[in-house]
Amino acid sequence: MSAFRRPFRFVAACILASLPAAAAAQARGDTWVFRAAGFFPKIDTQARLDGSNGRRGTTIDFETDIGLEDSKTLPVVDMTWRFLPNHRLQLSYLDLSRSATSVLRTQINWGDQTYQVNSNVSGEFDSSVTALTYLYSFYRTPETELSAGIGLHYTDIKAGLSVVGSSVSTSRSASAKAPLPVIAFSAAQRFSENFGGELSYQWFGIKIDQYDGSLNVFNAVLSWFPWKNIGFEGGYNYTRYDIGVDKESWRGEAKYTFKGPTLGVVASF
Repeated sequence: MSAFRRPFRFVAACILASLPAAAAAQARGDTWVFRAAGFFPKIDTQARLDGSNGRRGTTIDFETDIGLEDSKTLPVVDMTWRFLPNHRLQLSYLDLSRSATSVLRTQINWGDQTYQVNSNVSGEFDSSVTALTYLYSFYRTPETELSAGIGLHYTDIKAGLSVVGSSVSTSRSASAKAPLPVIAFSAAQRFSENFGGELSYQWFGIKIDQYDGSLNVFNAVLSWFPWKNIGFEGGYNYTRYDIGVDKESWRGEAKYTFKGPTLGVVASF
């Protein structure tokens, strides 16, 4: 092993070994990798919808104020295509949809509508994320792979409030489709023939078109392959959106975080 390779392997192994409870696919170098996993996040959601006359809306905590579930089991699917030894594409999809009914304990200004204290209100917050990422492996051995790249998180967000049982239409909703470019980093280590691990991080933090804010996505995973092409993964995901929106369909902001463990099956060929 050259003196150049030795420090890279040592650093990557130290980082990955510091996360014994995490999990993801090995740096096996296979052409295709398919994953199906369960994600068990704790969720925190805040959103604001400003009025058309410039009135600033109320920032709503959808779990506390509206009663949306603060935890949920979500299916996650993704695939990786290594079209050249040092080049690969990753595609993933995640859907998070919730609704609830609650009696308001405080007045809420949502768009041009005011919802009074003790109103029986139904609320919803839905989001789906389709992420496509290109990664280039600038350092790669049979055991270690360090990569960087760019990607696009296409996020479809919808939030709404309505009064339950009212004969007058008091429903207000907002939606935004946010194509957010991200910078991506990944470090993968193969500890043995059957065990491996991976750390990945994606970041967005610039103003683009009608969107201004940040996106942070962190994944840590370990993988175990008891068979040649089929294995299991367990890990942890942290995702935080903090986005200001200035569109006709939504003027305001959305802040939401979901974080928690993942557990899944992986097929690698």
